[in-house]
Amino acid sequence: MESAPGVTTIIPTWQEVEHIERCLRSFMSQTYPVSSHQILVIDGGSTDGTVEIVNRLAKESFETGGPVITLIDNPDRFVPHARNLALEYLNQDTQFILEMIGHAWVTEDHIEVRVQRMLAIESEIGCKLGGLGSIVIESDLPLQRVGKWVEAALSCPLGGSGQFARFKIEGPTKIPPFTLYRREAIESVGGWNEGYLTTQDSEINMRLIEGGWPLWRTPHTSVRMAKRTTVAKWWKMGHRYGFWRMKHLLDAKSRIRIGEFLPWIGLALVFGLALDGQSTLNLPNYLWPIFAYTLTLIVVGASEAKRANTFSMLYGVPFLLILLHISFSIGLLTGLFRSGKAANDRV
Repeated sequence: MESAPGVTTIIPTWQEVEHIERCLRSFMSQTYPVSSHQILVIDGGSTDGTVEIVNRLAKESFETGGPVITLIDNPDRFVPHARNLALEYLNQDTQFILEMIGHAWVTEDHIEVRVQRMLAIESEIGCKLGGLGSIVIESDLPLQRVGKWVEAALSCPLGGSGQFARFKIEGPTKIPPFTLYRREAIESVGGWNEGYLTTQDSEINMRLIEGGWPLWRTPHTSVRMAKRTTVAKWWKMGHRYGFWRMKHLLDAKSRIRIGEFLPWIGLALVFGLALDGQSTLNLPNYLWPIFAYTLTLIVVGASEAKRANTFSMLYGVPFLLILLHISFSIGLLTGLFRSGKAANDRV
């Protein structure tokens, strides 16, 4: 690629010893010109060997003519702090910032294709993008049964997060996963809001859109990431995302989506119909919403079982979706009353 725009890959880390080497090696081997790519690893005080691996790979990349890898200490530990800190270390020629995490990895042409698509889209629509997201595909790590359920539950229609959506058409979005941002767009909105320990990307994307910076996503590049592999961590994830989602909605009520409150709406409907005491077709009316929800879960489970050719998806995906809907809904409620604190569901 001639006259390649400068790209900086930003990787916040904390206790990523299991995956950071694969993550970094996937960026060390990019087809994108080395002279136009730098990697910033911003570590929040890892004690599990993450720092040692980063230092070793930084030396290896230097000795083999790879991209410069810089390790930066993040005393505040959290992701938004890390990304803002990284802004101070950008090369002068950096035009694009690629947000990444330490437990994700990409193909060797990822940056090259992403930049090409971003420039092509901008040419087509006649204006600059604020950022271009990628598609998140299933992890290629060896997974046990629960891990496979998690992969399916996150991506299915009832999973509740556009970040893991299966999409095939390139186009505008409010939720671009693993975004390649324009530096000037990020700087124009003042960087990431450090008051959000989770959902900080949703918050900054809202400000970018409001500031006139379109956001798109493309299926032409993909990201794989290590996800939760236990029921306990799945529950904590759902609660944490619900909690911080409420914090975001309190500041940005225009971003409210009715689907996020359906479990609470459904529960209120069941209680209301139970108090009413009426029946339809010899079935108490309060059972009809429960029946509809159960049937929907069965259909989704059957669809995932067929797609993956795995029978356990039939009951595993509905089980995880029920846990997600409950934990997320409780998180929304607690987000109204409690202040936030650090997550520990990846430790």
